[in-house]
Amino acid sequence: MPVRSTVSTLALLAVAACGGSSSSSDAGLVDALVVDAPPAPYCTSKPGTTLKLTAVATGLRDPVWVTAPAGDNRVFILEQPGVIRVMRDGSLSPTPYLDLQDRVNATGDEQGLLGLAFHPQFAQNGKFYVHYTSNDAQLVIAEFTATPSADTAPVASARTLMAVPHNYDNHNGGTVAFGPDGFLYISMGDGGGADNFLGNGQNPQSKLAKVLRIDVDTGSPYGIPPGNPWATSGGVPEMFAWGLRNPYRFSIDPATGDVYIGDVGQGTYEELDYVPHGTVGLNFGWAVFEGPMCFTADPDGDEGCDMPAPYRAAALAIDRRSNGENSIVGGHVYRGACMPDLDGTYFFGDYGAGRIKTLKIEGGVAVGEQDRTPDLDPGGNLVYQQLSSFGVDGFGELYVTAHESGRVYRIEVE
Repeated sequence: MPVRSTVSTLALLAVAACGGSSSSSDAGLVDALVVDAPPAPYCTSKPGTTLKLTAVATGLRDPVWVTAPAGDNRVFILEQPGVIRVMRDGSLSPTPYLDLQDRVNATGDEQGLLGLAFHPQFAQNGKFYVHYTSNDAQLVIAEFTATPSADTAPVASARTLMAVPHNYDNHNGGTVAFGPDGFLYISMGDGGGADNFLGNGQNPQSKLAKVLRIDVDTGSPYGIPPGNPWATSGGVPEMFAWGLRNPYRFSIDPATGDVYIGDVGQGTYEELDYVPHGTVGLNFGWAVFEGPMCFTADPDGDEGCDMPAPYRAAALAIDRRSNGENSIVGGHVYRGACMPDLDGTYFFGDYGAGRIKTLKIEGGVAVGEQDRTPDLDPGGNLVYQQLSSFGVDGFGELYVTAHESGRVYRIEVE
């Protein structure tokens, strides 16, 4: 699916008529792929840094996320049209864990069921949270409650925490994740369209163009963490970080609490933004800046690139004009046990180029960036399968979703 030249969409639908079909460019892979044995704990610690991808699920319909409760042997996979699938002991259940297709709008490239996070005490309270675009043009954050050990969850348990109007099909954000502080973090894009024409990039009164932070264990429908920068005044009290265009995928390092945000660019730069643990309120500059480049003044015309402002530069700005990259896919810091030589390494990628890359952050700056994309077939990599997300299971092992081919791979070392 081509990425629009004027609006850097994270083009995530590409629905084939029969769903989850392989593209012709990787058709030769189908017979060679073997669905793997049970999920973690499945491995012994193995040294090395050369990667391979092991298919753990195939035949999916537009997979966009993988996650699991801590210590749970199951793996939960989001299908963008609105279904959560559960894989137990290496087998994908034919019965959905949760089916939200009747309330999810997945007609636009970037719309649909986009995010899932399990409460840190899921094993006791059965609560989990989803991020989706609704039929009535809103970005919805909803809570569900299930029997923790069950492989299905009741739709009727839904409780809407947040519904933010969003009239355009792009720039929805899409991630929900719990931090070590127990708070739920939520990414919201700038409202869609192009050129920040809605003016949300530097609008403190809008929940859009931000990473939000809320307390799901207090308040009605939720509480505001007292450490949020605008908890009592200045802007939306949920704000944790702002000045973001489309933070489609972010993650929180469970060992440090540092936040890594992949912010999709418009036409020139992709950004990896970094928030050190204990820091709140960083403004990453959209739409005054796109990466290091002056993009535009804010809608009021009173602050341009030549005027001092507390903008935080990206930890990594990727010039997309010459390398085939067009939509950064933020990933995770690896904290599993199977690949000890990669402990503390941040994995991320790009939807358009189909690359898997790694780096580390030192002093707020990305260092040691490497392309580690394993070859699935000669010259193919993931570019023809459309790398749509990274995920982590209940034991900290990494996965990657291939949107067009309908597959989920586990990342391993050779």
